[in-house]
Amino acid sequence: MPSGMDGLTGWLKGRAFLIENWQWIALLGLVLGCVITDRLITFLGSRALGKWHAARMTGKDEKVSMNKMARPFGLFSAGTLWLLLFPLVNIEGVFYQVLRFAGVVVVSLGGIWSSFKIIDIISDYFMTLAEKTENKLDDLIVPMVRRTLKVFIVGFGLVFIADNLNIDMASLLAGMGLGGLAFALAAKDMVSNLFGSITVLADRPFQIGDWINVNGIDGTVEDIGLRTTRLRTFYHSVVTVPNAQLTSSMVDNYGVRKYRRVKTMISVTYDTPPELIEAFCEGIRELIRKHPYTRKDYYHVYLNQFSASSLDILLYCFLETPEWATELRERHRLFLDIIRLAGRLGVEFAFPTQTVYLEKEKRESGESGHGGLSDPANALKLGKEQADRLVKSLLGDPVRKPPPVSFE
Repeated sequence: MPSGMDGLTGWLKGRAFLIENWQWIALLGLVLGCVITDRLITFLGSRALGKWHAARMTGKDEKVSMNKMARPFGLFSAGTLWLLLFPLVNIEGVFYQVLRFAGVVVVSLGGIWSSFKIIDIISDYFMTLAEKTENKLDDLIVPMVRRTLKVFIVGFGLVFIADNLNIDMASLLAGMGLGGLAFALAAKDMVSNLFGSITVLADRPFQIGDWINVNGIDGTVEDIGLRTTRLRTFYHSVVTVPNAQLTSSMVDNYGVRKYRRVKTMISVTYDTPPELIEAFCEGIRELIRKHPYTRKDYYHVYLNQFSASSLDILLYCFLETPEWATELRERHRLFLDIIRLAGRLGVEFAFPTQTVYLEKEKRESGESGHGGLSDPANALKLGKEQADRLVKSLLGDPVRKPPPVSFE
């Protein structure tokens, strides 16, 4: 028996390849322990995340693999176990450096990946809270903080790897010299875009979901990042605008409009009597006062100009609607009601026409059709008398100045 133990001890201390046999067995056991730790942490993490996700997605239909979400935590735990127990194997030389570096890489990648998942989970929670508030500023801050934290996590991971490789970061940064200056110049635009994003958050010229126009580009704000802002155009394409341009460009925000203007000319024929035009205009005003989406405190409907083939009535009003689709529907309803009103009043809409009058017979017979106006003095007198009678018939004698237009 003692001889058997001596033989086993001798075999364990024997060197098969690079290291002794007992060290190979210890490494195999350590690898097995890391695999078990990985699977165990992944299983427990998936169960915990599954309960959290089920509570969060109540009433929603979203399928997420919990194993994939918990996978980085298992990888990080296995790498940490490797780094803690690996020195006990007592390996030296290059082989030790290689295996230790592999553990550092696994821990770094697992830590970065796990941190990303934790940041995503926390961000989703705060994003759910932000969606319940009326203020849209938090809808912008949460995604931006998420990206910023991930950038810092990646930087911390790279520093951790460099430190474990015994790289002197202070000497490295000091030795960059002109290279650092070149990098700073190259990063000028990135810094400008970063300050542009901060300006957007501070000034809030627009929010996610607003319809804006930037440098002639129309679109709905879909995302505001650290460097760029993405607009979803009406062609359903995505336009990426650097945030630095937003601080120096004119941004027209259609999304903050409370009212949407309706301005058009309604053309009627020249043979429409003035009284009928008055009735038609007042009828349109009443339609504006009755329609549920029209602005009641500001509108204008007046005979506006004499065109070549029509009398043009100006329709100027506003629709109080939050979106374009509702605006189109209400504009459609208002215009159809105007057409129906014209039909009931007997108003005819005009279109470009030309009328040719044959006056040859009238000239040959000497009839001018304007008896008593051949004398210029009589013509001026008649014009003034008729104008005076017309104004007095409408505004009284003496003439009273009508008050300014007001809306109740």
